[in-house]
Formats: sequence, structure tokens, C-alpha cells
Amino acid sequence: MRKIIAMMSFMFLSSVIASGCSTTSTGGQPNGDQPGSQNNASPVTLEVASSGIGATMDEEFQKVVQQFLAKKYPHITLHFNPESGSTTLDALLAAGTVPDLFVTFNGALAGFKDRDLLFDMTPLFKQANVDLGRFENNYMTDVKNASPTGELYGLPINVNYHAMYYNKGIFDKFGVPYPKDGMTWEELIELARNVTRTDGGTQYRGLDPGNNQVWMSQPLGVAAVDPKTDKATMNTDQWKRVFELGKAIYSIPGNEAISGTPKDQFMKTKTLAVLLDLNILTQLTTAQKDGLDWDIAQYPSYKERPNTYGNASVYVMTATKTSKHHEDAVKVIDLITSEEVQLALSKIARLSPLKSTQVKQALGSDNPLLKDKHLPSIFKSVPVAYPIASQYRSKAESIGATKFKEVVGGKLDVNTALRQADEEIDKMVSAEKGGK
Repeated sequence: MRKIIAMMSFMFLSSVIASGCSTTSTGGQPNGDQPGSQNNASPVTLEVASSGIGATMDEEFQKVVQQFLAKKYPHITLHFNPESGSTTLDALLAAGTVPDLFVTFNGALAGFKDRDLLFDMTPLFKQANVDLGRFENNYMTDVKNASPTGELYGLPINVNYHAMYYNKGIFDKFGVPYPKDGMTWEELIELARNVTRTDGGTQYRGLDPGNNQVWMSQPLGVAAVDPKTDKATMNTDQWKRVFELGKAIYSIPGNEAISGTPKDQFMKTKTLAVLLDLNILTQLTTAQKDGLDWDIAQYPSYKERPNTYGNASVYVMTATKTSKHHEDAVKVIDLITSEEVQLALSKIARLSPLKSTQVKQALGSDNPLLKDKHLPSIFKSVPVAYPIASQYRSKAESIGATKFKEVVGGKLDVNTALRQADEEIDKMVSAEKGGK
């Protein structure tokens, strides 16, 4: 009898040990995906590069990501290549160094298809049980629009928004009410007239729309070049409205376009009352320490497109097609886009692509300098759907910007400028195609 009991005990103990060594957790996920469970995995360093994302992956971003990565996947090391000099994405590719991961905005993503960097990551995400339902639908659509067949080249890790920033000190100086949410362009221009003044020998400008004609055009859904035909599309009534709007802004006496950057005028010299820009909260809090008394309001709208701003510029992280570490790359992308990491990034004022209300409400909460700012104003408008753009979009918009500057500078009338823009864009496209 003792032999039978001993044998049964041994069998029971063996089964417990066997179950404890199983490679699958109760949730159906590999144990390797649990915090700290990758200690026995082979160390790997993934090279990360970027293109056209500015300060999105700055030291603050990297610190948050590295903190969570070390906790969950200690075998993975990320090496972030600065977007400058010999470590820009283009420079790395020219040198034959293809990174494992790269980040760019959705408008530029399609351009990397011809460079054999992109592939449909959907099967990899499915295999790793990545929850694609946690993202806002419009941001996922924006990413998929980079592919003509709806392939998913990567996942959104951060998004830009458009907002109205204003210098409270200038409005207080002249006794003018602050900008408010829900303003139309016309209402904002009238408000700007009231704070465009010379005082004590200093010229104060009321408003700068930022980025020439581009951001003003986006809410209307217009493009400089047709993505299907590659024909110029600027000589239209909608573009005429955009150019005339810009002319009305810069024609306010004393509010003429400046040679320096509007951002410096707003944050450094503090002589610009209203700046329309993207998410620059980190820069603003730095300027606040230097005396800038600012706040935020909802981006202005066209009357027929209320509560709508321009393209969101979704920043997408993707694994490169030739990387030998796709499995680990997916782990990194999944981690960065997890609610836990996105919550931490939201707290340092990075706008998240997730649906989570908790993540949205946490925006900027770790920065005491943002405590009394009207950050909820950001969410009162929504971005337009990101356009399926021609590969010649960037160069076409550059031509449009030149013509826009000539209009606001009084060198060309609007009709002539738009006609010339179309002619020059068509010539540019023809030359580009002829060189291929």
C-alpha cells in the first residue's frame, strides 16, 4: 500500500513540475511575453532610425520606452539613431545599413515601398496576438492608406494635433479677450487685428498660421497634385479661398510675414499673440520657465467644416522587410503601443493613437506647468482623413508655398499664382517621370 501511495505522490509531483515548465501561460500567451521572462533569450540589439518625425523620439520618449523594455524584454536593446548627419534614415540606407525598425509619418510611409523596406505586418501581429482594436479607427485607416491594397506596414505610436496657442500677456496688455474654443477663421482674424499693435517701440503681431498654406488647406481636403493622375490641382476655388485667407492674415497692418520663425517670435521674443501649430507642449513649458504666459484653445474652423483641423500626421513604427529580427521587432512595437506605455507617454504630453479615455485624460499630467492649461480644447476638433497622396506631394506643396509667399508679399495676385503653381507642378512631375 505504501508503495502505491508513494508512486501516486511521485506521479502527482511530476505532473505539477511538468505543468510548471509548460511554455504556455493560462492566458494562452507564451511565458516569454511575461515581465522578466526573457532572461534566457539571446541578447539582441535592434537598430532604430527615423525620417521626418522631428522630436517625436527624443530623449524623453526613449527614456520611457527603455524603462518598460528593460522590465519586460531585458534581452532586447534599442539603439536609436539620431535623425541628423550620417544617421538619418536616408544616410543609413545610402551606406547600406538597413535598420531593424524605423519611424516616419504616414504621409511619407508609402514612399519607402519602392525602396523594399515595407511589407504587410498583419500576419506577424496576428501571430503575436497584438490587439489592433485598441487604436482609434481613423488612425489605423490613415496608416493603411499608405498601401493601395490596405496592407498594414506598421502601427501608430504617436499622433500630431493642431491647436491654437496664445500669449496671455499680450492680450492682457491690450485689454483684449482671450481666444476661445469654436472660433472660425474669420473670427480669429478679427481678434488678431485687435492685438496687432506697436507699443513702446515693439511691434506685436496678432496671428501666424504656421507652415505657409499647407495647414490651412488640409481641413478642406484639397491636394496640390492628384494622386491618381499626378496632375496639378491647385487652380481651383478651394485653393483660391486658402490663398485669400492667408492674404487676409498677412495683410493686417503690422502682421506681415517675418524673416524669422513664428515659433521663435512666440516663445523667445514673445511678440506674437497667436500661433497655430502642432503639439509643441514640451517646447512651450520650456519657454514658460523663461517667462512666457501662454494657454491653448481649439484650432479655428472653416464655417462649413466645424470642429475640424488638418492631417493628424500619424507616426508609424514598422519593422524593415530585410531585418532578421522580426519577432523581437513586433514585441517592441506591441510594447510601445500598449496602454501601459502609452499612458506613460501621455503623461509627458505625447498624444496617443489609442481609444483609451484614461490615456487621453492623462495628457500632460506629469508636468506641473501644464496643470492649469486648457488641454481638453485639443479634443474638441478631429483631424480630417489623411489623404492618399501622390509621391510628388512634397515637391508640389513646396511649389505652392513659393507662390503663396509671393501672394502674401504682394508680388502676385491669387489667380496668377494658382495658375503658375499648376504649370510648375506639371513641369516638375513630367521632369521627375522623365528621369526614371
